[in-house]
Amino acid sequence: MSRARWVPLVLAWGVLVLCGLPALAITLSRALASTDLRAVRLAAFAPFGVVLYALCLVAILVLVWLAAGRGRIRLAVVAGVVALLLAVHVAWQAPFYAGSRATSAGEPLTVMTTNLLEGKGDTDAVVDAVRANKVDVLAVQEITAEALEKLTVALGDQLPYRSGEAAPGTTGTMLFADRPITKSRRIETAMGSWAADVGEWRVVVAHPAPPTLAVWPAEQELIIEAAAAEKPDLLLGDLNASLDHHTTRRLLDDADLQDAARASNAGWQPTWPTEGFAGVPLPPATAIDHVLIGDALVALATETVEVPGSDHLALVAYLGTPEG
Repeated sequence: MSRARWVPLVLAWGVLVLCGLPALAITLSRALASTDLRAVRLAAFAPFGVVLYALCLVAILVLVWLAAGRGRIRLAVVAGVVALLLAVHVAWQAPFYAGSRATSAGEPLTVMTTNLLEGKGDTDAVVDAVRANKVDVLAVQEITAEALEKLTVALGDQLPYRSGEAAPGTTGTMLFADRPITKSRRIETAMGSWAADVGEWRVVVAHPAPPTLAVWPAEQELIIEAAAAEKPDLLLGDLNASLDHHTTRRLLDDADLQDAARASNAGWQPTWPTEGFAGVPLPPATAIDHVLIGDALVALATETVEVPGSDHLALVAYLGTPEG
């Protein structure tokens, strides 16, 4: 075999194996809705399936070009399967970029959620984002007493009302608002979740356990049940799950909610981890921080905001009441 054929042949097979195996594992994890924690963690990376399958498709087409006879026919069939799997992943991600969306609203409402990583996140950055974006409702997870004191002093004029509980480590969760907060109750996730009336809106701030802990399935169910019972107008927080997890899709269905980023065609906005993986500096790779809305609100846009010291990006959503 000539070098002109041998080199692309080896490269194509290498790409097919290196990209195809993880892509297939991600697809199965996303499609089978398993509660096995290894599958749960893989499903979070479903958006990368688009890139992986696109590379596989290019590689298999190179192999089809190099093959002859029945081998070419078999490889062409494989190319068709890869193209189908690519189409499935594109369909899963397309609603973030295309579809009907509100372009204007009645009364505006801007909300923000941020995880402070055991209180290590820069509260000055949070304050700056709240002021710059004129945030009306702020949800903070992993807020310590020290961080609460700083935010209370700095935001007392803009967000004078608050509810929740600050605590050491990962278990503190607080809600700040520019209007009275009443009828507050704790939802018993290990890291602290809360439901409350914020003015005329019923709001849930959710922070269930991450999928590194065995209680992840139970806490996801707890949030689903609480949201189905509360029927909130707004649910926001670190859900430790993306829209590629079956639990989040059930949450949307059971509580009649929409994801604000998807509803506004804001695109895929990964929020975690900002510190990379295993010491390797990489950009955020999964969208686990969310703003979910009921029928009483519409989503106009969402964006992420860096909070130095935290392993999450904050998420800001520009909402409003339906027109007419």
